[in-house]
Amino acid sequence: MKHVRAAALCLTLCTGSALADPQADADYIVSQTMTRDMFEGSIAAQRGLIISAIQNDLRAQGITLPDPDRFFDLFMEEFIGEFTDSMRDQSASIYLESFSAEELADIAAFYRTASGQALVAATPDLMMAGAEMGQRAGMQAGVNAADRLADRIENEGLIEVEDEGMMSRLLNALR
Repeated sequence: MKHVRAAALCLTLCTGSALADPQADADYIVSQTMTRDMFEGSIAAQRGLIISAIQNDLRAQGITLPDPDRFFDLFMEEFIGEFTDSMRDQSASIYLESFSAEELADIAAFYRTASGQALVAATPDLMMAGAEMGQRAGMQAGVNAADRLADRIENEGLIEVEDEGMMSRLLNALR
């Protein structure tokens, strides 16, 4: 009987599956990957676009902000905490649906390592750098795509308009 218990204990310790708590692991992963700093970094990378969208929305209602940056900062003070909490609450269930108990345990174990914590600490900066690279790449790709699209519209007759002046303005805007 001692051998059976010893074998069961070894199996449990070796696999770790009996000790795994998928919900606790998902919650831990979310606590590491869905942080206020990460969301603030992501939002900061899109700051100009978000401020512009807010201004456009308010302008459509006849409201002009005297200091859009200050308004945005004040709005973020009210927004970011609730947003972070909501994202964490919703994300844990997605992790539970997307990964097995063993995978969750492995992912959580990684985030508990020094390397995992280094990744967590670097993520906001990586997000900012990625967003900046994306903006530059997107701008260049947009310019190149617009030029190619203008050629295709002109050469393949992809768009028909009644007003030739409109077509000329469109092609000039694309080029």
